[in-house]
Amino acid sequence: MSPGELPEEVRRLIRSSVPSIDALECFLILVRHPERTWTVGDLVTVLRPTAIADQVVAAFLDGLRAHGLVVEREAGHFAYQAASPALATAVQGLLKAYHERPVTLIRTVYAIADSRKIQGFADAFKLKPDHSDD
Repeated sequence: MSPGELPEEVRRLIRSSVPSIDALECFLILVRHPERTWTVGDLVTVLRPTAIADQVVAAFLDGLRAHGLVVEREAGHFAYQAASPALATAVQGLLKAYHERPVTLIRTVYAIADSRKIQGFADAFKLKPDHSDD
């Protein structure tokens, strides 16, 4: 790891579960208050002045839940809960980076998001087999 990079487990966490800075901010709200449950509306309110749609926050929560980082304790009420000690360690590294190396963290989130966009664009041009003879 070079001095300008985050630990690999934090970069893996970002690649798998943090598609944007808004998603990062949303997730960190949950992480900072693991004893509390949050609705989509609660998170949208706390994220202000950032204007973020309910559907976007709901999609972030779905992604976090799918990756073992969030649980739905009751219908529509979500809380941070890592599914494994390894995930919990990565989340603590993410939180530490947020406080100690915010510029590096933000650059990493943007770089990974940009690489996803570039890969998606490249994938759009992959040749598909021609099945017109079928």
